[in-house]
Amino acid sequence: MTGEDMRVLKEIGDIVKYYSDVKSIARRMFVTNSFDGLLAAIGVNVGGYSPYSDPLQLAMGIIGGGVAMGVFSGMLGVYLSERAERLREVAELERKLAKSLKGSIYWKAARIIPLYIALWSGLGIVVFPTLTAIPYFLAAHGVLSVSEAFYWSLLTALALMALLGAYLARISGESVAKSIARSVGVGLGGALLVLVLKSAFNLPLAG
Repeated sequence: MTGEDMRVLKEIGDIVKYYSDVKSIARRMFVTNSFDGLLAAIGVNVGGYSPYSDPLQLAMGIIGGGVAMGVFSGMLGVYLSERAERLREVAELERKLAKSLKGSIYWKAARIIPLYIALWSGLGIVVFPTLTAIPYFLAAHGVLSVSEAFYWSLLTALALMALLGAYLARISGESVAKSIARSVGVGLGGALLVLVLKSAFNLPLAG
């Protein structure tokens, strides 16, 4: 890494520290989108599974959904909306000061902060669902059966939701056990809803 790269990274770090709301926004976007990605993975898992399912199709369904949501909604969508808000703040400040702020920390922040928040926003929605797809790749190579991969994938999703629950408890100072129970309950509720829909359409349930 060159000296210029180090300077740029330090400047980004200074800007993030200067704006106290940035880490909080990035944290909320990461957690919210992580939940979204995991719930989508659970939906694909429970909704698409049958004993005769192609494990690679299930894996790609989970990963494809995560990548599509993560890149286009979690990153690009968040970047564009956050950028618009930050540029509006700079424009309002310029009107009050009656001068251009180009090159100032405010001007740089309006361009760097949206990228920072967008990165964290898209990270959970891509990485977490991808982890839940690993059992299906193992099934495709004969390490697990499709049924075993289904249960391991679902268990991985719930375990990651429990991890998010523990993280939220650390932020809020609430009971870790209660926070984990709430988070896992959300995942189980999503799985149950999809099971009810499958049953309503007389589709094969997990076996």
